[in-house]
Amino acid sequence: MTRRFNDKNFISLSVDELANTINEESSEERNMLNTFSKAMNNFASERSLESCLEALNASMQIANIRGKLVECYEHYARLLEREVMRLRKNENPAKT
Repeated sequence: MTRRFNDKNFISLSVDELANTINEESSEERNMLNTFSKAMNNFASERSLESCLEALNASMQIANIRGKLVECYEHYARLLEREVMRLRKNENPAKT
């Protein structure tokens, strides 16, 4: 199941945990894209309010997932950047 988190929980996630979360969210996004595609095809043929709302709901869920992915990738990049900086300091201690 996908881990739900907020900014405070980001701090405690390791790179591996964050990578797993990104993979889970990406998988959920792919599933929602399939759902959205089916909902849009249904709406295109039916043109009903219900089919419109189904497509809209799927679209909103995709946007939510993508927002979480952006947050994950931003935090992942910060973690990797800190790790690179730490490794550089350990590699060249005389230059600091």
